[in-house]
Amino acid sequence: MIKRIVSAVVGIPVYIFFVYMGGYYYTGAVMLLSLLASIEVSRILKRMGINEMQSFLYTGALLFPILFSFEPAWLPGFLVLFVFSGAIISLSRFPESGLADMAVHFFSLFYIAFGFSHFILLRQMEQGMLLTGYAFSVIWMSDIGSFFIGTYLGKHPFFTQISPNKTMEGAIGGLISGIGGGVLCCILINRIIPLDNMSFLIFLTPFLSVMGQAGDLFESMLKRRAKVKDSSQLIPGHGGILDRFDSALWVVPLLYQILQIRITIFS
Repeated sequence: MIKRIVSAVVGIPVYIFFVYMGGYYYTGAVMLLSLLASIEVSRILKRMGINEMQSFLYTGALLFPILFSFEPAWLPGFLVLFVFSGAIISLSRFPESGLADMAVHFFSLFYIAFGFSHFILLRQMEQGMLLTGYAFSVIWMSDIGSFFIGTYLGKHPFFTQISPNKTMEGAIGGLISGIGGGVLCCILINRIIPLDNMSFLIFLTPFLSVMGQAGDLFESMLKRRAKVKDSSQLIPGHGGILDRFDSALWVVPLLYQILQIRITIFS
């Protein structure tokens, strides 16, 4: 528990610093997170018996955040190149690697590289720093609520086949605390700087809290398949990068895409 608290006390301000700085600093930080998470996913896939395509994953983990940061219009061309490069890697390793291995790595690329790239896209939006702060307030408060309520009050198992420690009380506690964190964040920000779409963000908060918990369960499912407890031991008391950003990899892309749809409809 002490390690978990110390890591959070150190890690959260560091991440907030990079969010505040934005630009090249934030892009570099996101690239590093994407690469480290891809290394962890590669290890998980290996434990599942999936033939490795490390160069494919690692290259995408670095290139796609750069692409999203500077030239998003090049995305279709990059996707075509990556489809063919993945197919060539599979051909070169046949019969050890096949279509299933390539498909899993394409999904992993989408899950990690595209997921982390949305961190940059959200930060680049108008009031992007505030939106990023809102998103992580929902995520972190959901995590805190589900952990403490589940630990001390949890009695009824919830998704035990995926994670035996999950409880219904923890899930409800995470939802309530996530809503509280998101709403409070919106109110505090709006008192300092008028927050665009404040009512809409408050309306989205319960959905994002639920999706954050779903992201946590999804990563737990991957680890259960691989028979590992944590994605790595990089962060004392927390596990790996994927363990800490599993919820964010669902929440941030969803928030960004929903806001983009709303802007398109009402612009």
